[in-house]
Amino acid sequence: MHKDSFFYILKDRLEYANDYAKDCSDWLRSVEFQDKVDKEFHKNKIVLPLLLKLINLPTSIIRYCRYLRGTYNYYRALKEVEVLKVELKKYDQGNKNV
Repeated sequence: MHKDSFFYILKDRLEYANDYAKDCSDWLRSVEFQDKVDKEFHKNKIVLPLLLKLINLPTSIIRYCRYLRGTYNYYRALKEVEVLKVELKKYDQGNKNV
């Protein structure tokens, strides 16, 4: 099996998928860090966090849905990287046999 243009497309896609997975990971870590800061900030306050949660409920629901979408995209990117590595390995094994 020779390396055709599709091999280089897969190779570029693998690089892009790795970058995207890293970006998703960084974003998820920043969201978790922001949540940690919010919890720490509201630790000694009793009424304020409850009031803020009630007022911001629709926004919080949307934010949580975005977080779920982000985790989905992250795991999908990881799976894409895995599949691309397998496909590229097939090309490398094909060249060794020739």
